[in-house]
Amino acid sequence: MKLLLIGLTLAVLAAGCARSNDAPAAPTQALPTSTAPAPTPTQTQSRNQPTSNTPTGTASACPNKSLEDCFSYTQMSSFLDAVEPMVAQYFQSQFPKLPSPNNVVYIPHGRAAASRCGGASNSLAYEYCPADQRIFIGQDLLWAFYNQAGDAAPVIALAHEWGHHIQNWMDVPFPRTAAESVNYENQADCVAGSFADYAGGQGWLESDDLDDVETLLANIGSDGAGRDHGNAAERAAAFQLGYESGIKGCNSFSPNAKLA
Repeated sequence: MKLLLIGLTLAVLAAGCARSNDAPAAPTQALPTSTAPAPTPTQTQSRNQPTSNTPTGTASACPNKSLEDCFSYTQMSSFLDAVEPMVAQYFQSQFPKLPSPNNVVYIPHGRAAASRCGGASNSLAYEYCPADQRIFIGQDLLWAFYNQAGDAAPVIALAHEWGHHIQNWMDVPFPRTAAESVNYENQADCVAGSFADYAGGQGWLESDDLDDVETLLANIGSDGAGRDHGNAAERAAAFQLGYESGIKGCNSFSPNAKLA
């Protein structure tokens, strides 16, 4: 998948934040389906969200204005700088009266961030904490999505986490059981699909982007007893619903607490 920057200028959201220049060689393992135990919390990088619906500034000098194969493992923070305003722009256009997440916390390899949702989030994190209203993105999992599924995959995953933020603000009941969690997570996949439809309308998508999403969802589906996320087919169907029906299509997962 490729997200184009043609006609779009992007905000560099992490000005003044230190970059990690001592990361090890890029990992080569398959896409993880769960996170590893968190290391001791140390230093992380936080970002402020853009304050307008139109991103400003320039984030990347990628060849042909495409993000595909443009960033290395050590440049994942810069990749996040480039794509975060796209996701923020969509949600601000759909929910102009709702606050954005407090920030997106980038967690370099080997580091962790304290969270009020049950301890520390590590560099394999890709999660939203409603108690903090923050999104945690770990370098290692961000790289795995980007390197193995394509450049749009981590953007869709970020839109999924924004979806949890919207659920939180729109009073969608937080899941109390594994079955409720599956429905809750599938709704966030639906929201991510609605973002993809918007991205296509903005001219940000290239022809192989939806193939990359399919690869992502096939690798992060959950199977087995007690699972708390949708399986690959369920997640793909939820994404497709949002892509075809927009954010209103995602109301079907929580008819008593509509998103739009």
